[in-house]
Amino acid sequence: MTRGLPSLALASALFLSACNGVPLSTQWKLRSFDLSTADVAPLRVALRAPDWLEPTPTSARVVVTYWREDEETAKRVLTIRLVAAAHAEDRPILAGLDSATNGELMVFEADRRDLAAIRAAQEEGKRWRESGAKAHGSLDLEGGLFCRRAELPSGPLLLDVYAHADDALGWLPLLLGHDAHAPGADEKKLAEFMPPCAPAPANIAAKTRR
Repeated sequence: MTRGLPSLALASALFLSACNGVPLSTQWKLRSFDLSTADVAPLRVALRAPDWLEPTPTSARVVVTYWREDEETAKRVLTIRLVAAAHAEDRPILAGLDSATNGELMVFEADRRDLAAIRAAQEEGKRWRESGAKAHGSLDLEGGLFCRRAELPSGPLLLDVYAHADDALGWLPLLLGHDAHAPGADEKKLAEFMPPCAPAPANIAAKTRR
């Protein structure tokens, strides 16, 4: 759906195999969206997940590794930190979109401190294309966007995922009611994406019991 560096929406849904099941209307609207040249500042992703998942955006990072075909020993690594996004207009719009789950909405975006590095990578990719060089790359989501307050369920784990590519396209559904725990799911990747939450400090736990 996109070319160049992977989008944060796709990266955040990497473990979901995001390109399978994306609505045709979304694919059509994103047909000309090119992340290798796009302004990344407005790029956001929203997830609706069960209430036993707690957002942990400060620990999530998208790690992009890319290289020229003739320079595999000189790989570049771009680390993009994800943070909770606070745009007042997002939630009313997202609430009006189709959904398949009833969980809480969580909105994430690239850390503003990493925008310059992303743009530098875009410029490098542009120079490669202009020289006719072929590029290769891979991405990983590290740290996870959530921690879990319960064990992973043995049954379905349904998530809704939405993408905000830019202000003109607005919010679009990426995945609706996607079962992240479907047969064949990568259990290890899922556990990394949703590690157990750290226990609450004793003094906080004591206050909670009162």
